Amino acid sequence: MRRAAGWAALAVVVAATQAMAGHMPYLEPKTFAPRRDVVTIEAAMAEEATLFVPDFTIRGTGDYQVTDPTGTTKKIEGVTTLKEVAIFEAPTPAEGTYRITTGERAGRQGKIAKIDGVWRNVRPAGAPGRPPEGGAPNPNGPIDEAQIPAGAEVMTTTSFLKAEVYVTRGAPNAAALKPTGQGLEIVPVTHPNEAYAGEAFRFRLLNDGQPLGGVPFTVSKAREGYEPQRFTTGGTASADGTAEISLAKPGIYVIQVQNPVRVEGQPPAPAARALTTTLTLEVTR
Repeated sequence: MRRAAGWAALAVVVAATQAMAGHMPYLEPKTFAPRRDVVTIEAAMAEEATLFVPDFTIRGTGDYQVTDPTGTTKKIEGVTTLKEVAIFEAPTPAEGTYRITTGERAGRQGKIAKIDGVWRNVRPAGAPGRPPEGGAPNPNGPIDEAQIPAGAEVMTTTSFLKAEVYVTRGAPNAAALKPTGQGLEIVPVTHPNEAYAGEAFRFRLLNDGQPLGGVPFTVSKAREGYEPQRFTTGGTASADGTAEISLAKPGIYVIQVQNPVRVEGQPPAPAARALTTTLTLEVTR
């Protein structure tokens, strides 16, 4: 079997609801084509420029899970959680394709305020500010809580994270690729362990089982050796949630999708859900 598997921030209006600025959750298997009854997985948050260099472990309550080639999902036992990473072995006892996931995990809460038509992050009282890049402040950047104009619309956001990866032992099959219908999902149309350099990899974006159209996504390549600059590309899903990418070089990539689940012009929800989902892919020749 040929082995395989291979967003910049959203616009300012949704950037305020990103789960962890500058970081993305990931799952990295030590092989995408296991030959034994287990495959070792690393789970962590990494800066987008340094995949897969872990910065801190994925937080929030939830269970790591594996969906086997029959479509059965089970909790993964024996997870070792360290300061920087979580390490575990996912069972792969039979031939076929397995989906391994962190499950959806609630992250931090924060506030955003709509000022002059733009949603901006609210910096809590006492929180340190970052020096502006290039010496010029960003007019749409974070704002101190005490500086929010009277009458401005303010929302509380809760971030939710999920990272997934597929591995295949022997011949691939599709049972584990079936969407769950819950949360933000990157659903492969091309089999994730049959992604090849120069060929289109197709997928769908769903939110609670419904197509999620017009949402941007990014694709970042894991740094190899001493590469000075990371490779990043991206696109936008069509109206029916379908998208595709074509990657010229083999390697390991992470597709990231973020969605604030809020439609401009509609009444604000009491607490907005800021969703981030990633899918790790290996692209081969």
